[in-house]
Amino acid sequence: MVCTGNICRSPMAELLLRGHLDARGVRARVRSAGTLAWHGPATDGAVEVMEARGLDLRAHRSQELTPTLVADADLIVGMTRNHVWGVTAHEPGAETRAFVIGELVRLGPLVGTRANAEPARDWAARVAERRGDSPVGRAGDDVADPYGEPLDFYEATAVRLERDLVVVASLLDG
Repeated sequence: MVCTGNICRSPMAELLLRGHLDARGVRARVRSAGTLAWHGPATDGAVEVMEARGLDLRAHRSQELTPTLVADADLIVGMTRNHVWGVTAHEPGAETRAFVIGELVRLGPLVGTRANAEPARDWAARVAERRGDSPVGRAGDDVADPYGEPLDFYEATAVRLERDLVVVASLLDG
């Protein structure tokens, strides 16, 4: 997931984060891009669980993650460590702004909210410093990809994304 020139890995996450940021008046461009070269619509399960929340994913079309998208992103949020590793494979310098969603929720509060005029890229770098020598993310930071799973799995994923992305939006509300 990319925010403010940011990348989200999931169309559900993209839509939810954009809504939370808009509600707070945080100006950001939020886009999703995947590490696979697939240019299709959101899955039926994603459309259905977002529709139940009053959000419309029917017009969504996936896009492939590119080095340009990564380079332009101030903050990159992936659902899993594999997603983040895919991002850093495109641009090794992205480690200071690429996070697993749960990792950002875990580490972000340690540095606090983004200062009012602070660029999101600078705030992300401060959060990345909290990793120390640890690799990107922990197993518990991952949000399982619901692709191919039953509707209740999509719902559980949406609940987790909703919970975590409210925190991310509050941290970006500087």
